[in-house]
Amino acid sequence: MAREEVQVPLRDKPLKQLNRIAKRPKLDVEFQDLKYSIRDSNAKGGWRTILNSVNGKFRCGEFTAILGPSGAGKSSLLNILAGCVTGGVKGSIKINDRPRDMKIFNKLSSYIMQEDCIQPRLTVKEAMIYAACLKLGAHIEYRDKLAVIHEVIDLLGLEKCVDTLSEHLSGGQRKRLSVALELVNNPPVIFLDEPTTGLDNFAINQCIHLLKKISQLDRTVVCTIHQPPASIFQYFDQVYIVANGYCVYNGAPNQLVPFFNVVGHSCPSNNTPADYMIELIHSQPTLIQSFQAAIQNGKINMKERYQSDKPAKEYTNDGVYNDTTEVVIQKSDIDFATSFNVQFSILLSRMFLQMRRNRLGLYIQFFHHLLSGLIVGGIFYGIGNDAAQTIAIFKYCVCINVFFMYTHVMMPVLLFPLEVSLMKREYFNRWYGLKAYYAAMTVVTLPPLIILGMMFSTIVYFMSHQPLETDRFLGFTLTGLAVALTSQGLGYCIGSIFSITNGSVVGPSVLAPLLALAVYGMGYRASIEPFYKVLMTLTYIRNGVVGICNSLFYERPPLTCGEEEIYCHYARPDILMGDMAIPLMHYRYQLGIICIFMIVFRIVGYFSLKCRLNNDLATKIMFYAKKIIKHKY
Repeated sequence: MAREEVQVPLRDKPLKQLNRIAKRPKLDVEFQDLKYSIRDSNAKGGWRTILNSVNGKFRCGEFTAILGPSGAGKSSLLNILAGCVTGGVKGSIKINDRPRDMKIFNKLSSYIMQEDCIQPRLTVKEAMIYAACLKLGAHIEYRDKLAVIHEVIDLLGLEKCVDTLSEHLSGGQRKRLSVALELVNNPPVIFLDEPTTGLDNFAINQCIHLLKKISQLDRTVVCTIHQPPASIFQYFDQVYIVANGYCVYNGAPNQLVPFFNVVGHSCPSNNTPADYMIELIHSQPTLIQSFQAAIQNGKINMKERYQSDKPAKEYTNDGVYNDTTEVVIQKSDIDFATSFNVQFSILLSRMFLQMRRNRLGLYIQFFHHLLSGLIVGGIFYGIGNDAAQTIAIFKYCVCINVFFMYTHVMMPVLLFPLEVSLMKREYFNRWYGLKAYYAAMTVVTLPPLIILGMMFSTIVYFMSHQPLETDRFLGFTLTGLAVALTSQGLGYCIGSIFSITNGSVVGPSVLAPLLALAVYGMGYRASIEPFYKVLMTLTYIRNGVVGICNSLFYERPPLTCGEEEIYCHYARPDILMGDMAIPLMHYRYQLGIICIFMIVFRIVGYFSLKCRLNNDLATKIMFYAKKIIKHKY
């Protein structure tokens, strides 16, 4: 359980400066005539407009809240400003009066999603250390990274839970940890999507006071919030209200009541200005046009005191702009803070640590392989050299393939979507590259897969009394492991595209035809149609069945026919293999083909994951898929 925290409200603490973290530039974010449309087959012209030429400017050192009813366009505006969405966007976005360069801006901003996507089996301190090692680079000494970590932890009030696992933190602590992980490299701009969702009133107050405090450290903090409580409304420096894709107010919270008077409405004393605005929008939608006209769709800022519009050019050595305001793009601004090798080693260490702590998952896998091995071994007990049981040996080979196929396809299908949601935030905030993550994820699964796969193969091989020959046992085990690794790659392909619910349906639907093709034509000798012969080459399960059968039957002398048997038709393995349309060859040929499938599935899985992380591409694919389905049905 999480430790109880007794904290002084953040507003009562003296403001602490982060002196040890890297100095970063001060950034103002401005957008003009910003229009955003999405593909919608039901809308006129196939496009639905989400934002209608909105304008605004979010300044450094200010805490800005984007308000509005559900479906108003709050999250869409935040995603566009953060760079999470780029397709279907028109208008201009400027950083300090210069056109936004995403290669640079991605390095200077952080996006904290609505869900608290943090690694569950790391303590607060461990999560911060891994974040610092990935985001600060190898050129900074480890002791300096620890100093930065302790400074951020102290600022956010996480001192009492540094040794608590993230999965045991309270909602407020998880939210603060999400912010702390992004503060490690001192981003000048921080975007947050609904940071108060799921929190109680006390935690909401803590969260808002914290973000206010961070903004006072020369950062631009922008968050979306559905309907802020009255207790926190005045803590925003700027309020940007969106309704039906239009900006209906832009300015300081204390200027919202005078704004109502300007447009001919008065805010009741028993209502907060924000609640009253939302109420008016819901009850009288025609007022949206009046409000947006009065504020000129965000061009007018109703702030009581205007800060200087001159952008802060006191940039240090980050190389964003020089004294002549010319853009300077340094390699460090575009590449990641760490190299591929460093990213790979850090991610591998983190994944192994979490895997060791997931003891329940390891126990489930262990007993699954152990009990399955004992059951399969018991079913086919002692058949290995019995000529009367040759057909049963063939069924045994199919059964081994089915076990490895379903076990290692369904695990990623059910578990990987959860991992994708965790790594999406880290990847978008440029902690590491996708190649390093995918390579580390591939390697970390190898030890349990190989060890447990060998345990299963050993149990079923010796319980079924197969030949005690090293080459046959090696071929049997290697082919099974190759099928497992290939199935795992197929599972990653499915898990990276579909959710858990959809993947649990798609997975078996994909495996069923693969298995059907793997055993198609067995018993018909050479009478398989050429069309199906081509299809059978497209399933690796077929190669697995052929490989395991050849590991047991290739160049094997006739099996022993029991004394009680009058005649054993399949005593010679070559007769059985012929009737089952299985070519007699050394298992290494099938093993090589399975390895090709393995590589192909890994590559497809990588690009599927890349597509999943690219919101614009994923949206286009879903749009055209729906259009095709609608056209056909």
